[in-house]
Amino acid sequence: MNHHQDDCGSVPEAPALDVGVIYTHERQMMDRLLDSLRAIADVPRMRLLLVDNASRDGVGRWTGVFPQTVVIRNSRRLYYSANLNRILEASNAKYVLLLNTDVYFDPREQCLGKMLNFMEAHPECGISGCGIYHPDRHFAYPARRFQTVPVILARRLGLGRFMQGTLDRYFYREYPIDATWECQWLSGCFMMVRREATRDVGGFDAGFVKYFEDVDICLRMANAGWRVMYHGATWCYHWESRSSKNLFSAAAWAHFRSYLRWLRKWGRTAGPAIRAAEPSPLALVGEKKKAA
Repeated sequence: MNHHQDDCGSVPEAPALDVGVIYTHERQMMDRLLDSLRAIADVPRMRLLLVDNASRDGVGRWTGVFPQTVVIRNSRRLYYSANLNRILEASNAKYVLLLNTDVYFDPREQCLGKMLNFMEAHPECGISGCGIYHPDRHFAYPARRFQTVPVILARRLGLGRFMQGTLDRYFYREYPIDATWECQWLSGCFMMVRREATRDVGGFDAGFVKYFEDVDICLRMANAGWRVMYHGATWCYHWESRSSKNLFSAAAWAHFRSYLRWLRKWGRTAGPAIRAAEPSPLALVGEKKKAA
């Protein structure tokens, strides 16, 4: 049965997992994502929460992909964090998977079932992420420490080869990618959240227009006592464009403005909040990589 709602109220049936996707104009990416989700057979009660973000062509072609689909229609275009809150408000599942449209899955991997099992086994975890690969099989390092000015300089100015230690620390490269550990924040392209935890922290900060909404909610989760965890035992693909990599692009300036907002909100180092969110060695579930 397909449901359509213009105001975010709950729907009667509680699925095992709500999958939230926002559609604005990424038509080709949507086909790939939803086709790969439909092929996953390890989550029998999965529902699609599909935001039509005031798109020109609508979402009608995808309302029959899943047995249960809720269409959330925006009368005007909203920014990413506001749309994520629309999804959370519409959900009545225990867990919600928030996805970018440029993510897709290998159905043989059974990623979603593994992530649900992980969340069930770790009731203290408020938000989790899996391993993420680019289509060329390069690893994307979705678990990260909070950004600092040296990290931003290394990434935006192409100075990584001169600041390798800075980036290694930022990307938690001291840990093997197939291990599991508590991290400071997770890339927003794939976030499996416990709905109880999102209610506890009040959802996403819609003041972050683009970028840093994922960083912000992870820090607020940690401050509220929830664990932010990377689970490397499973993975998916992300066709990441990195539009902000070009220093003079609109995306790069949006990233910079969001970073300034982050600094205003949390302080230059976020003080005790960031230090408290730094995992201890005991937080590592997998085995730590041995020093070379």
